[in-house]
Amino acid sequence: MKLKINKRKVIISSAVIGLLLATTLPSYALEISLDINQTLDTVLGQLTGYFKGITAKLEEEITTSWGNLQQDALAVLEDSQGEMQQPDPTEAAQQLAEKVKAKGGTFTETSTVIGAVEVGRQLQRTTTRASVASVLNSEGQQRTKAEIDATKETADNVQQLAQDAQNADSSQDVLKAIAAQNAQVVSMLGQLRTDGLRQRNDTQYTNLMLSQIAENGTEQNRTQRVITAGVTSQFLEISGWSRLDPSYISNK
Repeated sequence: MKLKINKRKVIISSAVIGLLLATTLPSYALEISLDINQTLDTVLGQLTGYFKGITAKLEEEITTSWGNLQQDALAVLEDSQGEMQQPDPTEAAQQLAEKVKAKGGTFTETSTVIGAVEVGRQLQRTTTRASVASVLNSEGQQRTKAEIDATKETADNVQQLAQDAQNADSSQDVLKAIAAQNAQVVSMLGQLRTDGLRQRNDTQYTNLMLSQIAENGTEQNRTQRVITAGVTSQFLEISGWSRLDPSYISNK
């Protein structure tokens, strides 16, 4: 009798243990990718898409608005592209200015040198506008919305995995949940890193425009000094040729 009771206890205990071991995390948790490289590649793809958007918008504006300078502008953009397939606005502006001076043509000024400088600055302004448009146009907003959704999904996954780990009945399931959660945390850190890189990129465009404003202010001051010097010189010249006699009385 005791033997039968013991066997029954063993069977019941085995069934309970088997049931606990059979309890696993939700299927979605096991479907979350644990490949960190793949996760980071996805995040990097978002950043690359941002840079490609800038280049595409820049090329579009040059193609539609730059007239006979279109080919030269597109050529310097391609020559100045770096590893992220984004043109260097400073290098591109210098190259384009040299091309204009070499041809002896002008953009908006009669002086070839002044025209070349203005062409370079115009290219920098166009690049900055393209950067803004790549974020604010419809495609840029769609990309931003997709990134926000991805961030929210990652945060939701991390929270759900934490709850599942607390409710798990086996150490194996807990470890699986922790591994999946760590992968999601890495994804979130990658997104934060790319956001920082984009912000740094936008800041440099801002600095570029501030530099142009400072240069324009300096040139205006220089021009004003030249004008003032010219007026003063003319006044002195007139004064030197004038012979005023206070004792002179006109004959009536």
